[in-house]
Amino acid sequence: MTRTQSSATLFNLTTQKQATMTIKLVIFDIDGTILQTHSWQHIHQNLGTWSQAKKHHNQFFKNQITYEQWAKLDATLWKNQSLAKINQIVNQMPYTKGAKQALNTLKQNQVKIYLLSAGLTQVAKRIQKEMGTNGYTVNTLITKNGILTGEVEVNVSFHNKDKHLPTILQKFNLTPKECAAVGDDPTLIPLFKKVALAIAFNPTNKDIEKHANITIKSNDLRDIIPHILKQR
Repeated sequence: MTRTQSSATLFNLTTQKQATMTIKLVIFDIDGTILQTHSWQHIHQNLGTWSQAKKHHNQFFKNQITYEQWAKLDATLWKNQSLAKINQIVNQMPYTKGAKQALNTLKQNQVKIYLLSAGLTQVAKRIQKEMGTNGYTVNTLITKNGILTGEVEVNVSFHNKDKHLPTILQKFNLTPKECAAVGDDPTLIPLFKKVALAIAFNPTNKDIEKHANITIKSNDLRDIIPHILKQR
């Protein structure tokens, strides 16, 4: 089965917004969207800290700790690791099939690309270097002399992605009607409610599908392109 055939059978459309849209900016989640993997978990698994990190994960989803506390507890597990080791692990994270081609096609059509993720600076920097994105807002591991201190600067949490939208739009002198968002998990829902075009790419649950204009279930990120460019 070809990629085109696969996308035709696996994407589902929800109710489209009625207004004509010209998409000039796409805000991407990173984990599970541009990357196949989830960056925090991937690093934990490579450093042998995933067993303890799973406990923090469960505490958060039982509402026992805040997202900020979760991130800080996880970062503590990496104290005294070298930044070079983290970068080595990050550079091995696999991209979603078609990610480079999808982003390149958007750039060729003068669409800006912004990364908004609760992932890490090292991941965003790699993507920006290799794909030429137009900026990012992510979380930052604190280092001293190339060594992780066990601290983290939390800029993006589980619930606040929409709060970053005004700043991002101002950066490009655009409005929400000119913006699309693409991602796979419920952290995108507040953002989906405020942009012109919300695309759930391989959504992790039905709730994010419900809040998306378009749901695409595919192993290839290029399948988002027709839905973005047809609005132009």
